[in-house]
Parts: sequence; structure tokens; C-alpha cells
Amino acid sequence: MKFPTVITLWFIAILLGVTAYFVKFHGNEEATARTQLPPGEKLFESLPIREIYSVTLKQGEQTTQLLRGENNEWGVKERAKYPINYELLRNLLGSLNSLEVTQGYPVASEYLPRFGLTEEPSVEDEKRGYLGAIKVTMTDKKGNTIAEIAMGKYSGTSRVGGRFVRISGDESGVYTVAETFPGVTAEPNNWITKDFLKIEQMQSISLSAPHDPKFTKWKLSRDNNKAQFSIEGINDGEFMQLTSTNALRNLLVNSQCQDVLSAEHVIKLSQPDEKLKRKALITTFDGLNYELHLWPHKILPEDPNADSRLPPVPPSFSLTVKVTIDPPKSRNKAADEKPEDTLILDEQFNQLQKSAQEKFAYAKTLEGRVYQVSQSTIAPLQKLRSDYVKSPATSAQP
Repeated sequence: MKFPTVITLWFIAILLGVTAYFVKFHGNEEATARTQLPPGEKLFESLPIREIYSVTLKQGEQTTQLLRGENNEWGVKERAKYPINYELLRNLLGSLNSLEVTQGYPVASEYLPRFGLTEEPSVEDEKRGYLGAIKVTMTDKKGNTIAEIAMGKYSGTSRVGGRFVRISGDESGVYTVAETFPGVTAEPNNWITKDFLKIEQMQSISLSAPHDPKFTKWKLSRDNNKAQFSIEGINDGEFMQLTSTNALRNLLVNSQCQDVLSAEHVIKLSQPDEKLKRKALITTFDGLNYELHLWPHKILPEDPNADSRLPPVPPSFSLTVKVTIDPPKSRNKAADEKPEDTLILDEQFNQLQKSAQEKFAYAKTLEGRVYQVSQSTIAPLQKLRSDYVKSPATSAQP
């Protein structure tokens, strides 16, 4: 073989090798470049969180709008601007501000249902309980859109893998991110703060049924914060159940509400029989007086898809709060109290007074609304007098 032919063949072989190398190791660069953002790039170059005054979440027919007020206090529009769960909002905006692309997928719009990024889910997805993409729109004080993103299905095999997202204005494709956005839904009750009453140092509690003359009202009280409760008006031959009042120690100490109800929902959900309404009066050793009104909700029909091995969900209650304060004006000093003890006890008394005023101010913010609470939250307020007091005749019965 002649020398020029050998050189030509070697040149062709080298050219083929270089071509094969670029096809093998750089062949998907073109596909990756087809999405506007490459892996590692931030979804939003700079999200001006301080300029966001409204966050709207929409999924199917469900919509929730979070609004920032004049004093930078956020509220849920669908719940009459009831205070929001700030931690959940901070996590959402913080995640969006720092979120990076894990992978880009250049897909046409007709393939978006595969990633769960359409407003209406497919029939198969709907059967699995998937309601479609969650569209999050952030606007400024004037209502101009700052950023908009749609959250689709989870990209991993479970909720720890990541999520498919699509940015408004970016038609180049779909992205996966490492964040799953736990707790982010378009349901209003998911965004309200669930912190509720915190009744401490209970001194007395009474229960009555204003619309049921046959209900036997009762009142329990105690002399100090560590003593057992005793019932007022106990008759001869009756005795207190030793452990019957233990649940009162934790009643509404650190309670949570399920939702905030409108007047329409109260009528729609509550039992029609007004005899089931209850009125509770609670006083505390630091001078707070709580007036609670309870009304049980209707028993919901059993879910045909519910697990038969689990007990049915008990009905919730509507609850209203009214609070007043009558703090002690002065501290009772002991006759043999030493001067050094007086300084310490006076300081403790002043701290208790300050704490009582703070509790009162917080409880006043709960007035004027109807709350939905679980049955377990107010379980001791469903008891009868006979649950606390027994007579020898009744206790002897099996």
C-alpha cells in the first residue's frame, strides 16, 4: 500500500474516533441545552421576598390567597384574614428563593399530564387522589406578578425524592427539584395558624346546657394549683371519683383548632338540636375568666373507602371564646415574712400579673370567631355530673 494511501486512511480513522468521542460524551449537551435552565441553576435568580404582598395557591377548584396587611401581618383571605402559619409560608418562600434545578426535561405541552403539571388531572390520577398541579402566584403590593410556578407530581418513588415543577414564562420544558414542599396545599384551613387556647392554672370550671332543662349542671373547683378538684353541691351518700378529674389538668393547656368557620358552615355542620349546646365557665388563679360555647357537629356518613379496621372519626365541635380579666390587686403577705423574701415574692407577683395580661391580650384575639375543634380537645366538657360523682348504690351496680 502506497504511503499517501496509508496517511489518508489514518486521517479518516482519527476523524472517526474524534467524532465518536464527541457523540458519546457530548451527545446529550444539545438536549440539555434545550431547557432554558441547566442543572445547578437557580429557579429564580433573585426572588424579592420583601416585595411579595400576596401568595395565591390554586389546585383544581380549591384556592387560597395569603395577604400581607399594613403591619406586615399575614392573613388567609378565605378565613376572613385569620393569622397564617408563618413557619409554613417562610419555608415555601425560602425554598423557592434558593431552589436549584436538578434536571431539565424538554417536553411539549401535550406531555405535561405525565408530570402532573396540568390543572385537570387525568382519570387515572384522580382515582389515585391526585388533584392536579398546585399553581403558586406571588404578586407585589400593586397586584403585579413577581413569580409563578406550578408544582406537579413527586419525581422520586416516594415523597422524599423531589418534585416536577414548571415556571410560568419558561416554555422550554419541565424541571425536577430536590424539594418536595411538604404541607403546601391549596386548602385554606391548612394555612391558618392552629395555635389556640392556652388555659393554665385552672381554679374552677362549670358546665351547663342553656337549652336543656333536664341537664344537671356541675361545677368543680380547687383551693390551689396542685390540689385535686372537688365538685360543689355534693350530697350525703355521694363521693368523688378519685381519678375522674385528672383530664381537667390538661384541658386546653396547649390546644389547637382544626379550622375557622363562617356562620354558614356552623349552621351546615352543627347538630340541629340546640339541647346539645354546652356553656363552660373557666376561671384561673391569675384572674382570667373564660366563657366557652360548644355545639357538636353532625355525624358524617361512613366513607366507603375507609379502612374498616380503624375506628370511625368522631364528630368535631364548633366553639366560641369570650374572656375577661380580674387580676388580684395585691399579694397577701404572711405575718412573719422576712424583708428579703418580700422582694422575691413581690417580683414573682409582678411577673404573674404581667403574664396574665399577656394571656388576656392573646385570648382577646380569639373572640368573635367560631372555631372547629376535635372531640378529644374538649373531651372533659362532654362529661355529665355522674361521671365525677357516684353514690354507693350506683357504684355497686356492675
